[in-house]
Amino acid sequence: MEISPITPGAPQGVPQQGGKAEGASSFRELMDNYLQEVNSLQQEADKAVLDLAAGRKDNLHQVVAAINEADLSFRLMMEVRNKLLEAYKEIMRMQV
Repeated sequence: MEISPITPGAPQGVPQQGGKAEGASSFRELMDNYLQEVNSLQQEADKAVLDLAAGRKDNLHQVVAAINEADLSFRLMMEVRNKLLEAYKEIMRMQV
């Protein structure tokens, strides 16, 4: 997963004058891509563990690193989900 640096100036991906910003993706696409990436990290970690158990891989450090990366990305995904759920509940509590 590559994280882009934060630069000062205009926010990236913010719609300009009522339209979509050039190159901006929808929130759904963004979340879908992130979920696919988390899933692929989980699958890579599972494969690394199976390869280690089968004797096809002997570098324990790489296996542990893959597991930690998958775990961290899964935890981040769960925190994002929890924040989104909290925001939805807050919006539903608002009186119109």
